[in-house]
Amino acid sequence: MQDRWRILTATSAAASLLLLSACGEDTPAPATGSGEVTGAIDVWMGDPIGATQQPVVIQLAKDYETAHPGTKVNLRFLGADAHKTYLTSIAGGTVPCVALIGNTWSPEFAGLQALEPIAQDPASMQGTYTQSMIDSTVLDGVSYAVPYDTGVRALIYRKDLFDKAGLAAPKTWDEVLTSATAVQKANEGVSGFGIVGGNQWYWLPMIWNWGGEIATNTGGAWTAKVNSPEAIAAFTFYADLLTKHKLSPEGAVTWQGADAAKAFALGQVGMMVGGSWDLKTILAQNPGMEAQLATTPMPSGPGGNNDTFAGGSNLAIFKGCTNKATAKSFVDFMMKTDNLVPVTTKIGLLPATTDALEKERTTGSFSAPLLKAYAEQAPNTRSIPAVSTWGKVEGTGAIVNAMQSIMNGQKTAEAAMQELAGQIDAAIGQQ
Repeated sequence: MQDRWRILTATSAAASLLLLSACGEDTPAPATGSGEVTGAIDVWMGDPIGATQQPVVIQLAKDYETAHPGTKVNLRFLGADAHKTYLTSIAGGTVPCVALIGNTWSPEFAGLQALEPIAQDPASMQGTYTQSMIDSTVLDGVSYAVPYDTGVRALIYRKDLFDKAGLAAPKTWDEVLTSATAVQKANEGVSGFGIVGGNQWYWLPMIWNWGGEIATNTGGAWTAKVNSPEAIAAFTFYADLLTKHKLSPEGAVTWQGADAAKAFALGQVGMMVGGSWDLKTILAQNPGMEAQLATTPMPSGPGGNNDTFAGGSNLAIFKGCTNKATAKSFVDFMMKTDNLVPVTTKIGLLPATTDALEKERTTGSFSAPLLKAYAEQAPNTRSIPAVSTWGKVEGTGAIVNAMQSIMNGQKTAEAAMQELAGQIDAAIGQQ
C-alpha cells in the first residue's frame, strides 16, 4: 500500500485487534438487505487509525446510531497486520460491510472481486475528491472505493541554515543539489540532504518529475516504463546525491523515513523529503527545532512537474455485505466534512475531499506555516498504476533493490532499470 503507506504514524501502536461495539451491546440487530437503513453493520478500520484516533471514530459511530435509530455499528480496529487480516477475511468469506483500506490495496481487493462498485464512471467523482485519490480507487475503469484521507510529501529544510547562506527554498531538483551542496559546505557536520534509500515512495515519483512513467496501459495491457531514458536519469540523479556528491551519510542507502527524520532532529541533515508524519517525528524528538524549520512543495524536474505519490486510505463496501443500504449510509456520514476533518486532523493527514481539503488549507490544521506546503502539494499527486497485481511489485522489494544496486555500485543505472522493468512486467502479468 499505501506506502502504507508507508505512512505509519506513531499512533499505530495499537497493533492488536480490538473488537469494539459503538453502543456497548453484545448482540447486534439483524442485518437487512431490504434497502432500508436499519440493522447492524461491521466496520473495520486499519492503519492509520490508532489509539489517538479511535475515540473520535467511536464517537462518530455513536452519533450515526443516534441519527439513524435502529442501526448498530460494530467497530473493529486493525493494527499493522490490516492487509493480511483483510486478505484472510476475503478468502474465508468473513468480510465486514465497510472497511478503511490502504489506497494501494483498492485495485488489489477489487481484482479479487471483493468490493462493491462505487461509481461506474470515475469521472463523476471529479471535483468532489482529489484526482489522485480517485485514481487509486479505480480498476478497469470502475471505482471501487471512496477516497478518505491522503498523505503527501514535501521538502523539509533548515531555514536558519538557508537564511545564513542566502538561499531561497528550492523549486527544482537542480536547486536542491545546489542548495544542499552550499549548506553542507558551510556547516561542518551537517549533510546537505537526507537520502532515504530504503523506501521507494521518497524517490520513485521522481520518474514523473523527469517526464517518465512507472508503467503504462495500452489496450488493457500494462507495461513497465522504468527503463526509459527519463526514469534512468531520475534514478541516477537521486543516487548521485549520495554517491557522487556525498550529500548524505553512506548508511543512508538503507535509511527509512524515520532514520532521515532522526538525523534531521539531531541537526545532522539540512534538508529532506518528508511527509507531515516525518515532520511530526522531527518535532517530537527536538521541539526546540521548530523555529529553525520550513517546508516547501516538492521540487520540479526536467519534465516540468513536481508530482509526488498520494498515499492514504479509502472507504470501501465489501460485496459480501448483507446490509448495503446501511453501509452506504454510514460511508456517506463519515465523509461529511464535519465528521471527516476531526479524524484526519488526529491522524495528521489531509482529507481526500476537495471541500474538506480547502477548509484545512485555509483555516484548519494545515493552514499552519509548517504544514501549508502539504496542502499546496496535494493537487500535484499521482497514484500507483491501477493494476490489481501491483502488490506483487512492492512485495518483491524490486524497486528498492534497483536503487540500492545503483547506489552500491553493483549495477549501472541502465542495467538496474532494465532488470527492474522485467520484474515489474512479470509481476503485473506482462512478460
